[in-house]
Amino acid sequence: MLKLYNTLSRQNEIFVPLTDKKVKMYTCGPTVYNYIHIGNYTTYLFSDLLKRYLLHSGFRVNDVMNITDVDDKTIKGSSEAGSTLTDFTQKYEQTFYDDLKQLHILKAKKYPHATHYIKQIIKLIKQLEKNGFAYQAEDKSVYYDISEFESYGKLANLENQNLKTGAAGRTNSDEYEKDNVGDFALWKAHNQADGDIKWDSPWGPGRPGWHIECSAMIMKLLGDQIDIHIGGEDLIFPHHQNEIAQTEAITEKQFVKYWLHKAHLKVDNKKMSKSLGNFFLLKDVATENSGVMAFRFLVTTSHYRQPLNFTRESLQASAEALNKIYNFVDRLNIANGSDNQLEKIERLITENVKQFELYMNDDLNTPNAIATLFTFINEINKYLDQKQVGGKAAKMLTNHLKQLDKVWAFIFTRKKVDKNFEQRVETLIKSRNDHRKNRNFAEADKIRDELAKMNVEIKDEGEKTHWTIK
Repeated sequence: MLKLYNTLSRQNEIFVPLTDKKVKMYTCGPTVYNYIHIGNYTTYLFSDLLKRYLLHSGFRVNDVMNITDVDDKTIKGSSEAGSTLTDFTQKYEQTFYDDLKQLHILKAKKYPHATHYIKQIIKLIKQLEKNGFAYQAEDKSVYYDISEFESYGKLANLENQNLKTGAAGRTNSDEYEKDNVGDFALWKAHNQADGDIKWDSPWGPGRPGWHIECSAMIMKLLGDQIDIHIGGEDLIFPHHQNEIAQTEAITEKQFVKYWLHKAHLKVDNKKMSKSLGNFFLLKDVATENSGVMAFRFLVTTSHYRQPLNFTRESLQASAEALNKIYNFVDRLNIANGSDNQLEKIERLITENVKQFELYMNDDLNTPNAIATLFTFINEINKYLDQKQVGGKAAKMLTNHLKQLDKVWAFIFTRKKVDKNFEQRVETLIKSRNDHRKNRNFAEADKIRDELAKMNVEIKDEGEKTHWTIK
């Protein structure tokens, strides 16, 4: 039985969707004003992991991830670039999709754009105004009156603080700090800095505030109530709190049943920033020997509610651990022993599935779940060493790994070796084996060393030599 930590209640809760076996899930996606950094991708990897495990558990998932293509940042960026808003944001959006593919993140059902939901946004603001939760101020912008929403601040645990309200606590910025609590903009009146980015509305030309965009897209695509809402922990306040206030003021229903938040990523125990020179994009990770799959593995080995410290050393360690899995898969592919331990191996598989689900059902305890995978691999390697894994067992074990990889998505991701490289390795191995037959061990050792420099690991089994990439 799956349990998830709900930010709203601050405790683990048994996951029971609104509709049996159907899950409506929304993840706050990127603001496409720049290339997406690896800190953002840790949230999307968490969202992907949860989706994959829900599917593994027999749920059907209708998931949406938004694209914020109009806000303060995108408007400023397009203006500075001398570009239209669409041309400016599309470049970063396409890179985002390319990165998702590299990370083996499953596609969401929909990726809605805020600019495509202006009519829905205006409709919601009019309803908020009618219900007494919104007002137009002297600057012609429309604001949400937080004093009218009784439980404002609950998600962020601010209910015991003196919340600022009214004009004294009004904020027109899309993002603001946790201690800057106040009425927030639903519709921002057009000004000179916005250039030609504006839409007509009952309150005059302007554009939506950031927070109302998500409420509009969720309600249009998923309905008034959803099961799961995901985002980075920095979005708890103000963004997610404001989503609750807006939506529930209209529907008078609980907006989200389970709020899940991904902890921050740090780099060398410091906040990632360009000024510190520790700002990484996925393409920077891809240039490392370890590659993007090692990054996925690294993120997955840390529990989603614990901060993750990213270092080149931790990435390399993840690459080495991942290679152990790859090499295990390679050993299964060439296993030619007997199948006399088939029942014992089958019991090990059954036990591994139980352990995997036990830990994953405990608020996605991935560190322990992955630890059981390595314990399992170590056990099976003993049978491989003893030539007790034949064709039937190898097939059974491979199918087990394929089922696990529907959740992990890193087990069968070793890059294919270049044909020229493969031919060179095979030629060197043949030459080495010829030297061994002639008892010219010094020359054979030189070739082994040369292969090691190529990151090729060899293993002799009788007259055959098997090789893998480290």
